[in-house]
Amino acid sequence: MYDPEVAFRQDRFQAEALRAFEERFRRRDWPGGRLPAVFYDPRSMDTGPKRSVLHAKCVVVDDRYAFVTSANFTEAAQTRNIEAGVLLDDPPFAIALRGQFESLATAGLLRRVPGL
Repeated sequence: MYDPEVAFRQDRFQAEALRAFEERFRRRDWPGGRLPAVFYDPRSMDTGPKRSVLHAKCVVVDDRYAFVTSANFTEAAQTRNIEAGVLLDDPPFAIALRGQFESLATAGLLRRVPGL
């Protein structure tokens, strides 16, 4: 049953979590001034059985380079964990990967993190 008070609290929690992520990403995780567009799966904010997690991290640069990795942008992932990733100089792949994520965003399955 829909409870507007619960929905309001969930929306407020999501907004605060996104704001905290954006601030931390700018301050700690992304060097330099040119910020990327960052997207998230809104289902990752669900506290119930529909929760999902996108574990792969993908960065596409100038439709030329694609970086795909399991590593998080954290100190532990960068210095202590054993992670795997690949950097490809492959424009057709980079364009296809960007297209895949743009399609997910267009369908509403991914949303842009406010401020990024």
